[in-house]
Amino acid sequence: MQHPPSDHQERVQSIARNRLQFLTISVLLAALLATAFWLRWQYLDTISLYVDEFTTLWAALRTQELGAPIMPSGVLYTRGLLATYVTALVGAVAGLGYTTGRLPSLVFGLATILTIFAVGRRAWNVRVGWLAALGLTLLPEAIIWSARARFYAQLQFFALLTVWAAFWAVQESSDRNRTSLSNSVSRRHLLFTLFFLLALFSQEQTVLLYPPLLAGMVAWRGWRYLLRREVWPAHALILVGMGVRYAIEILGQPGFFETIQAERPYVAPLFDVAAAWPAYAPLLVAPERLPWTLVGLLAVGVALMALARSGWRPAQLAVFDQATIFFALPFGFVLMFILTLVGGQWREARYLFLVQPLWLLLGAAGVVWVIDRLLMPRSNQQASFFSSTEKRRWIATAGASALLVWAWWQPATAVLTRQVEGYDRVLEYVAANRQPGDVVMSPQPPACAFVLGEPCDYYAVQRVYEEFVIRKDGVLVDRWTGAALLNDTQHLIDVIRTAPRVWLVTDAFRLATRYEDDFLRTVIEQFDPAFAERGVTALLAEGWRAPPPYDNTQIFEPPLSFGRLALTSWRATTARPGEPLYVELTWQATAPIDRQLNTSLRIVDADGVIVAQQDGPPTRGIVPTNLFFAAPLPDVKVLTVPAELETGDYRLEIVVYDVESGAVEVGPLEIGALPIQ
Repeated sequence: MQHPPSDHQERVQSIARNRLQFLTISVLLAALLATAFWLRWQYLDTISLYVDEFTTLWAALRTQELGAPIMPSGVLYTRGLLATYVTALVGAVAGLGYTTGRLPSLVFGLATILTIFAVGRRAWNVRVGWLAALGLTLLPEAIIWSARARFYAQLQFFALLTVWAAFWAVQESSDRNRTSLSNSVSRRHLLFTLFFLLALFSQEQTVLLYPPLLAGMVAWRGWRYLLRREVWPAHALILVGMGVRYAIEILGQPGFFETIQAERPYVAPLFDVAAAWPAYAPLLVAPERLPWTLVGLLAVGVALMALARSGWRPAQLAVFDQATIFFALPFGFVLMFILTLVGGQWREARYLFLVQPLWLLLGAAGVVWVIDRLLMPRSNQQASFFSSTEKRRWIATAGASALLVWAWWQPATAVLTRQVEGYDRVLEYVAANRQPGDVVMSPQPPACAFVLGEPCDYYAVQRVYEEFVIRKDGVLVDRWTGAALLNDTQHLIDVIRTAPRVWLVTDAFRLATRYEDDFLRTVIEQFDPAFAERGVTALLAEGWRAPPPYDNTQIFEPPLSFGRLALTSWRATTARPGEPLYVELTWQATAPIDRQLNTSLRIVDADGVIVAQQDGPPTRGIVPTNLFFAAPLPDVKVLTVPAELETGDYRLEIVVYDVESGAVEVGPLEIGALPIQ
């Protein structure tokens, strides 16, 4: 006959079960962190630095030298102020470089995975924490920003803690002693304040969290709750922190805020959700993410129905539903704010990054709610970790985890092959090959300064630079490095004429979009590609190069169509047997071009025989054709006229073809007669 276990035996069994549960969760989390570390380290170790990372590293270097990120221009670098100091500290210990500069983000990224698990476990249950942590491990944006030397991983970490601390602050304390209860409330709010201020000084976007969290506190406890002596000082500190942060911005960056608001304002009451939605939609409704968003909406809907049944008293709800509603408040507010009020030129997916953990938690809550409804226990007893019902729930959660990995693994690993502009590689080449007296210019002065160890000579750009310059000693200079602004074609010509060698380090996109036609034409005519990698090119001019004496010109009005390219004009030097013939074609795009097109210029005799030919990319490849727009760009060809060729009239023909496939787009088409003398 079996006897029921004694109280002592039950306690021993309970302790054993708790230990096994703790060990199981610990092993799963360790595997998760190992996977997260591998994904993030692969990105950190193989992907070039995003251009803004150089600004963080340069600011950290200045902080090491001066104790504050004071730039050579005299301004204070205020973006990610706390992250700058963290990066400088790590650099002081381990040496400041690409890897060490990215390490703080890696640490914060891994810490956020642990934090989201802990938050999910405390606010909902352990399965919600697990699913949310798994989602954050595989989230492509989290992989990217956890491996870049920027402030976003740090911001996300403190933002998540801020929301959790606010939720914890409105929960009833189990301590019924009046003094202890008051101290508990005060500690919780001060912890909320601490995390908020750490997030605020990580990035100023944190201010968007305060209104919904304040609204949540009022909804849970009433507005009089904010006036309690153990509550209001915490909020007063937050308001003071906001004021200090604003003062640092205004005093440290004179004129910056005003210029931004004038040129491309942060906040503009556009209310154009249809125009803003495409920038953020992939984060929520991409095929692999849509199910997560839908179950998150389901969890919020269920919680709202429970709230309605409670007479709209959120504090009376089950903690699971309370957490769902409370965490949905800041996510929904930030999403609606950036969809309706953020300026059109600031619509970027990264500005939703600080609240993406909330989206993951809501989706995980929805998945767990569905599982629990489908596997409800037959009795009203609380299911233990090893009960049959709870085992089935964990099996279902494991199935949901497998589906999540199956759907998100490919997007997670895809970012590891998506290179960014290789300013690091190209500037390292310039640093190794620069000679005394060389002039270096770039539209990315922080990258130039950090890699070369000193500011470059010129900040070379003609468009979208106003917010990045400040007047110093009567000259406009780059805010971050003090490099003089070069935004005039004649100034560029003077530098090329006087300096022994001039380097221009730029990426193709900026070269195609940030310069006027005459400036770009000068670059194409005077510079030669010296080294190129990952979309960035080091162009080198070695003294002024006089243009050939063109004496044969033809202009097409309207331009001569070659499909997506149009020939506006051409000019040529005098053609003589045995001498080189210089021909400059001028092209412009008439439609978007999605590939590299080359041109083949041919001299053809009366019988259709090609007597001379040169193939190559327009602009000598300096600007790829997928970045051709309406601006006319030169295409210089040099053909060798055969010495034995008879004098007389010939014709010029052009073929435009796809480089990759060799398929002819258009041609051959005759563009004019060519007399050979």
